[in-house]
Amino acid sequence: MHAVWRSIGWQLAAAGAAMAACFVPATAMGQVRMEAEPGGLVSLSPSEETRALFDRNGLFRVAGGVLPGGHAAFLLERNGADTPVPVSDVRPVAMGDGNVGLRLGGITYAVGMPRGLACPLGQFVARDGLIAYTVPKYLDVDSRTMLLRAGLVRHRIAREFDGTPFETLLKAADFGATAPLPEATANRMMAEINRADGIGGLMLAASEVGDNMVGSFLNGGMQVTYRVYLVQGAGRVEIGGVPLRYYWTMEPAATAGVFAVEMYAQNWPAGSRLTDWTVPGAQPTQYDIVNFYQVAGMFRQLHDADATGFAGFVDAVCGRAT
Repeated sequence: MHAVWRSIGWQLAAAGAAMAACFVPATAMGQVRMEAEPGGLVSLSPSEETRALFDRNGLFRVAGGVLPGGHAAFLLERNGADTPVPVSDVRPVAMGDGNVGLRLGGITYAVGMPRGLACPLGQFVARDGLIAYTVPKYLDVDSRTMLLRAGLVRHRIAREFDGTPFETLLKAADFGATAPLPEATANRMMAEINRADGIGGLMLAASEVGDNMVGSFLNGGMQVTYRVYLVQGAGRVEIGGVPLRYYWTMEPAATAGVFAVEMYAQNWPAGSRLTDWTVPGAQPTQYDIVNFYQVAGMFRQLHDADATGFAGFVDAVCGRAT
């Protein structure tokens, strides 16, 4: 389903000792940037990803949940000014200490994300994974088959995350706190998705609607362009933008429709830090949740730019590089 989302661009460079010498370790604080108007990073027209979810055969019929994706724009922040950077100039690198960086112009900028997450998330993105976590509305033979084909195990979680410490994070990411989008923005997005005859311009016959198929929500960055700031001097990456939540229901005429779109809230206190998932019983915060979606969107953009190169990065970060 994700094959149409790819494009080509940059080439991945091998990470070596010279890169490590230029690497500036990042603090776990300040990696998620609060955008004054995160709604401004939203595209009003549905993306290919959105249409793939909400067409007649879309996964909205059997699964909601966490669908990390979206797009990313890269900017070099230097002397108080932000300069757009082509994705072809940015290379992800796996560092020897388990950290991840973005390489630009001879400098590696530390990416703030939980230690150990880059491998399963990178594998998920590299295979064009769509659903990371879901709580299915109902299960029959067809829906079980769809979820299996989507790479889910136990009808809940993508195989890459199964058995990892990040299951708790993904579950929380499905139910993160939200805030309203500007009303005009939300209305335009819903109108574009629904069009005249329901989601994607298609109508489901009553015979295609299960008894319990009354509606759900999807969370993801399908219509979001995250801003990835490479902060010169600090040597770190900060990411702005938040994912969206789409609420949909089956109308009396058996037409599927999105009736609300919200954005994830930026309701974390100053000085928030990423949770240490090596600590038993660690619990995610809204800061962790937004960070996960942001990094996933950044990974997706890098993968879309060069799937082969991104696969090499994933091999390195998972310790499979030759």
